[in-house]
Amino acid sequence: MDVAGQHVSIVALAALGIVVGFVAGVFGLGGGFILTPLLSVVLGVPLPIAVGSGLCQMVGTATVAFLRHQKLGQGEPRFDLVMMGGSLLGVAAGASVVRTLENAGDLSIAGRTVPVVSLVLYASYLVFLLGSASTLLRRGSGAEALAYVRRGPLARIELPPFVDLPAVSLSRVSTIVIAYIGLVLGFVSGLLGVGGGIALMPILIYGFGFPIKQAAGTGILMLFVTSVSGTLVHARAGNVHLGLSLVLLCGATVSAQFGAMATRRFSATALRRGLAGLIFLTALAIAWALIVRIR
Repeated sequence: MDVAGQHVSIVALAALGIVVGFVAGVFGLGGGFILTPLLSVVLGVPLPIAVGSGLCQMVGTATVAFLRHQKLGQGEPRFDLVMMGGSLLGVAAGASVVRTLENAGDLSIAGRTVPVVSLVLYASYLVFLLGSASTLLRRGSGAEALAYVRRGPLARIELPPFVDLPAVSLSRVSTIVIAYIGLVLGFVSGLLGVGGGIALMPILIYGFGFPIKQAAGTGILMLFVTSVSGTLVHARAGNVHLGLSLVLLCGATVSAQFGAMATRRFSATALRRGLAGLIFLTALAIAWALIVRIR
């Protein structure tokens, strides 16, 4: 398949889609934190197209995983609905930054020319992923404290109006705090081509006190909203390759269902450590790509 002059293996795309779909189902994430950088690092897809096409693929993945989590009774939809407005504004802002970086041209480093957009986005990925992984590994010890609800620090902020979250037994949670979290995560989604779930999971678990399996079900609806809005914004900029997205989706839609069912087979500790390890591996791949580009 030709993607902006780069020949990409359809078999490799389908295999990547299977991995991403399973991750989406297990962790309530879109897998964009794996998909977008690996499309660029391993398959050579231009980074802006990897961002836009990755978001497009996540629309289907998120739909399948969300329906499966709903059937399992996992997730708090009220939280997602409150975040929605802020996330839509954030996605538009993040995509605008990508367009600005594309127009910034190239930068000379150590005698090599590197596109500004690649340098900034790869560096942003590293900071974002390493921060998320460190948070997951630092928290929790001994008897895993992620299997039950407790009121986290963000849930204790008294800024009216408030909303009750009955699915996770939390009452009087500030809607302003939730809305601003949606704004920030939407910006990350539009900028990096991730659904925002990779950042939302630690926030839900440690900030609000969600059990990890309820956090997974909650994050997947947020992923759907940001993926749809991000796809539309990036499509207007010409950064969505439908053929690439469809091949990825073929593998992801099937594996996402198995991933969602697998959440019941893993302990909260195993889910947390598995997610952190996956994030670290992705960060290493991005760091290697960045070193190769500037050497």
